[in-house]
Amino acid sequence: MSAATSRELLEARIVREREALAEALEDLRAQARAKVDLGRRVRERPSAWLAGALLLGFLWGARR
Repeated sequence: MSAATSRELLEARIVREREALAEALEDLRAQARAKVDLGRRVRERPSAWLAGALLLGFLWGARR
């Protein structure tokens, strides 16, 4: 195998690895966005958020 062929194979592998890393990074970003998406969490369990808001309001109002 010549040095040029070896270099071409290495460059092709680097390109594939960069593409795989970019895809993995985008997946990680999507997962992170899903974890901190408050709107989605409220839509999933609205009654728990409502109860928490009422409790917090009561406690906040009782301190005054």
